[in-house]
Amino acid sequence: MRLSEIVMSFPGFYLMLALRAIFPITLSSVQVYLLIVVILSFIGWAGLARVIRGMVLSIREQEFVLAAKSYGASSIRIITKHILPNTFSYLLIAATLSIPGYILGESALSLLGLGIQEPYASWGNMLASARSISAISNYPWILAPGIAIFITILAFNLLGDALRDALDPKLRKML
Repeated sequence: MRLSEIVMSFPGFYLMLALRAIFPITLSSVQVYLLIVVILSFIGWAGLARVIRGMVLSIREQEFVLAAKSYGASSIRIITKHILPNTFSYLLIAATLSIPGYILGESALSLLGLGIQEPYASWGNMLASARSISAISNYPWILAPGIAIFITILAFNLLGDALRDALDPKLRKML
């Protein structure tokens, strides 16, 4: 958990920029995309691990786990049948709600020229041409990738909220 606290102590966007700066600029766009996925995963695991650890510590003190221990269930059985299934709903919801952050991270890196490059398409690449006021005033449709990002992020957030409400009413209290 100390490693996760160290990762969480750095601001995510600046850590993403620093990690991307370590690797050479001459990488292909496919390699850059995979690298961005790895970097975003490296940044995002710490918060999730911390919450899951807290949930596991809480669940292991529940009465149904103590009952399983009393009838002689092995530790592996208790973990696989009682503790892990109670964390799946949170994992599903957390994954759904973290996807917008990954979309924004990739778009931001591509907007700055550190992400996916031409000829591959990226919403960040498309928004890079919308940085000048004259381009926006002459070609207002150039903001369509920004609208697409907004709608996609809104859709994932609404999906995550709907899953949270549908899967586990107790989880609402935790979130």
